[in-house]
Amino acid sequence: MLLRGRDIRTQEPLEVALAAPEVQAVRRLHSSAPPAGVAALGDADCWIAPGLFDSQVNGFGGHDLSAPDARPATTRGVIEALWQVGVTRCCPTVTTNSFGGLRRALRAIADACDQDPQVAAAVAMIHMEGPYISPEDGPRGAHNREWTRPPDWDEFEHLQEAARGRIGLVTLAPEWAGAPQFIERLVTRGVTVSLGHHAASAAAIDAAVTAGATLCTHLGNGAHAHLPRHPNYIWEQLARDELTAGIIPDGHHLPPAVLKCLIRVKGVERTILVSDAAWQAGLPPGTYPHSTGDTVELTADGRLQLGDTPYLAGAALPLIQGVANVVRHAGVTLDQAIHMATVVPARALGVSEPSLEPAAGQPADLVLFRWDQDAGTITVEATVAGGELVYQRETGS
Repeated sequence: MLLRGRDIRTQEPLEVALAAPEVQAVRRLHSSAPPAGVAALGDADCWIAPGLFDSQVNGFGGHDLSAPDARPATTRGVIEALWQVGVTRCCPTVTTNSFGGLRRALRAIADACDQDPQVAAAVAMIHMEGPYISPEDGPRGAHNREWTRPPDWDEFEHLQEAARGRIGLVTLAPEWAGAPQFIERLVTRGVTVSLGHHAASAAAIDAAVTAGATLCTHLGNGAHAHLPRHPNYIWEQLARDELTAGIIPDGHHLPPAVLKCLIRVKGVERTILVSDAAWQAGLPPGTYPHSTGDTVELTADGRLQLGDTPYLAGAALPLIQGVANVVRHAGVTLDQAIHMATVVPARALGVSEPSLEPAAGQPADLVLFRWDQDAGTITVEATVAGGELVYQRETGS
């Protein structure tokens, strides 16, 4: 199979030959027609890029990874829905819950990885967002207050056992007593630590960084609605070069000016684009239940909010739309935006970096898309995972 389009890095027209599971060859595109008898997707107006890497996805397309009835098919459903929006690797994210609820969700993801090679290839690691976060209104976000609690190493070890060692990223609040020691133990075990849903002082942030924390979870969100001009925990995290920041560029979580400033301060190499997608992502506008017992409204423009309130209840737009948004609003190139949604998260989490080039053992995870610069929109034409075509846009859709 051939993919034909422009290289996201060089803008040159390319022809990528695939022989599952790897890229076989990359050639400059000289002819408008593929060789006779060879299946080809795309054309010189398409773009070819590595498949996107979404390091924070709670669900998608009606599949909730933290639901009481989550099972291996739930994870498979999320992966299939992500293929449709160009994501080939992700960190399935389980959120603040009871011990039993977390254990059940983690086992379901681990079972899916053990039973399904395609799921195992797509899951870089599991992201545990909470329960060791702030119980305060604002920093807690839409997480259930009842289940927020301080770090507990014995509990974490039992959860890691349920996940069969697949928890590789933990979001926590560094102001909890004993948090630096907990972070040190996580890092020693090879788990990446991200600061998020917290109201930490500068001293607590410093202690967390010294202990080994390297990321910020959706910086600028999971925060108080009103903060002192300075000091405050957003400035403190922006100023720490040791911290790479995840941000949600869906157009609802951060205003365009804030989005631009965060990327300008952190820079392309220390900014990770995430979707933070809830299970309602990809569904039609309407009213849906929420884990807190409330209802959430998904609006036509992709805003997910708690009932009639102005408060967000998660995100509902795919990462590919966030890529388009940062090009429109943050003064970065399309190549840079893709870089923040592919290479930067892989590098920050210590997993293999994606590439268009042939490499032994490097799976062919690619996305073919069209970019409408005037409209600021991206349309995914096809997604390849492990050298296999896993999604192709229907003609006329």
